[in-house]
Amino acid sequence: MTDNSRETSIASVLAAALETGRLAVGTVAGPCWRSFPAAAESVAWARRFTESVLAEVADVDAEHVGDVVLVVSELITNAVREVAKLAPASDGARPVHLGVGVHDRWTHLYAVDTAPAMPKEAHRGPLAGSGRGIPIIKALAAMTWVEQAEHGKTIHVLMTRTGVELTPEDRQTLMP
Repeated sequence: MTDNSRETSIASVLAAALETGRLAVGTVAGPCWRSFPAAAESVAWARRFTESVLAEVADVDAEHVGDVVLVVSELITNAVREVAKLAPASDGARPVHLGVGVHDRWTHLYAVDTAPAMPKEAHRGPLAGSGRGIPIIKALAAMTWVEQAEHGKTIHVLMTRTGVELTPEDRQTLMP
């Protein structure tokens, strides 16, 4: 897609969103980022960080915030588990990174780690002690995708606000 056709596509999506009332014009800030050590306590820290980023959203959509915090818990648990399997880094640290991008109709989560393994669903029974993270994420997310890099990956999870559905144009614009 050329830059010109992408701009035209974005402009048409924005025009349609304005016409239908699905767009509130305002500034959109980039995601807020935090790095955590590959340790079990990082899951709780990531949840608190996410709650703080979404504090204003909680006043109007507490259900959305609860779902996002649950997904963050699963993402960071999986990232910590995978990074911990790697040999220790030369400096003794292999952090996991979390980005939380807040938008009017959705929240975009970015989970970045250095583990080469791609996420895969474990098919375990309902009483298993682990293995339910990916099904939980799939059930709550509007979109997910993974970008693999030379030294790790970024897992993207897009979660819509309560009662919001992504349009086909949204999906096309959001996918890399």
